[in-house]
Amino acid sequence: MPGGRGRGGGGGGGDITVHVEYLARSLMRKQEGMAAEEQHRSMATSHRLSRVPVHLRDNNANYYTPGFVAIGPLHNREDRRLRPAERLKVAYLNSLISRGHPDPAHHLTIIQEYVLVVAAREKEARAMYAGEDDVAEIPPDEFIQMMVLDGCFIIEHLINVATGHEEPSLHATPFGPAQLSVDLVLAENQMPFFLLVDLIASTKLPEFEASGHPAPVLLVKLVLYYLASEKGRDMSEELPPAEGVSHVLHLLHEMVTAARTRWEPPPSATQDTGWAQAAWRLVRRLPSMVLVPLLYRIVPESRRRRVWEDVPSASDLKRMRVKFKKASRRVGTTPVADIALLMGPVPLAVKLTEDGQLQLPQLLLEARTAPLLLNLMAFEQSWRVKQEVSPYAAFMAKLVQTAEDAGLLAAAKVLQHGNESMDEVAKLFRMLGVASEAGAKLETSYLSVTLEELRRLSQSWADVERHYFTLLAELLALVTFVSGISTIVQTYAAFKYH
Repeated sequence: MPGGRGRGGGGGGGDITVHVEYLARSLMRKQEGMAAEEQHRSMATSHRLSRVPVHLRDNNANYYTPGFVAIGPLHNREDRRLRPAERLKVAYLNSLISRGHPDPAHHLTIIQEYVLVVAAREKEARAMYAGEDDVAEIPPDEFIQMMVLDGCFIIEHLINVATGHEEPSLHATPFGPAQLSVDLVLAENQMPFFLLVDLIASTKLPEFEASGHPAPVLLVKLVLYYLASEKGRDMSEELPPAEGVSHVLHLLHEMVTAARTRWEPPPSATQDTGWAQAAWRLVRRLPSMVLVPLLYRIVPESRRRRVWEDVPSASDLKRMRVKFKKASRRVGTTPVADIALLMGPVPLAVKLTEDGQLQLPQLLLEARTAPLLLNLMAFEQSWRVKQEVSPYAAFMAKLVQTAEDAGLLAAAKVLQHGNESMDEVAKLFRMLGVASEAGAKLETSYLSVTLEELRRLSQSWADVERHYFTLLAELLALVTFVSGISTIVQTYAAFKYH
């Protein structure tokens, strides 16, 4: 019955009063709540922020743990090493607000606005930490305050770097700036990117008003400037949309993989530069072109050694006359720098050229290299993203198995290292190899073509090397036998003549 009530028959002839409007509103609230919960559950599946899997953390816990600042709820802020940064966050909140509001009388209003924009998306933000029981137990007020302080700290630091503003409090700790650049890309030390967008949209920034960039574009530009040193470049055509970015590490991953997909070896590496060079390469390769197929056919099928299941080491490839060369950036492509430059001007770029050169990215080995690679791999193994860094790490771990292998790549300037010994470098790659095992599927990765080419080459050379000395011995024996028969015949002929 319209008006809020209706009647219906029931067992025994009794009447039942139904509050139509009340029940409808109740069902509507349940429906909206279920829809929101389903949306959050979907987000938790595809955009989850979680702790690094145990099998990775147990071996290298220090590489996944912040040493200067905790971002998000996954690390204990009471840790003695992290306390100075907690005080710094409050100071950075004040300096961020003061950029557009020098009068402290307006600061409370701005902070209230920050609280409101975060509170409006608190459930959405919490959904990104779904599955972490201790995060679910954090009271709403504490969670919102944490997101406001962390987000404003990140934004203020990005602005300081972009504008060249000194940060004496940060530099008071000698390791502060370098450690912060690592902490902000740790897989467990992230916060939702959409909260950063909302916070910067609520901030008045006179320094960037003339640029005309909307808040999402400005934030992506600031992050890329910080992570990739994109100083003075207009990256508007290459910017990933902020709506598709989940956090800072995700943006770094997108940038690194985009640099690889845009890369191709320079024309000089794959095309002839003149008939003289082409003729010389043909003459140099002629022995292997003729002898290897010939000897390969002589080897019985049953005795051929199969090596398709693995990647040859650098030492093995050298014996196969493969040369190592650092991949160079093509003219006109956007370079990466700063923390991303640790992985080379063209990260993840691997290719075996027709003239027997294995082009590899120039990897700079320093304190930040291991945490960068390990956390990018942890991100890939925890999220539904295309595997890029994990296959690269697995591939390099197979190339560098010994100190000799490390020395060969260092001599080719593929690896740049400081005071580390070649044994230490080989140990680093073994660690990366173990961490990459869970997520690296080389056969289905972007390295599959190169992998097949190397295995085919390895198989041919392995069979030839295995039987080379046997064939040589048999040939010498045959020559000795023929020589011996000749000597006997000559001796007999001489004896008969006399």
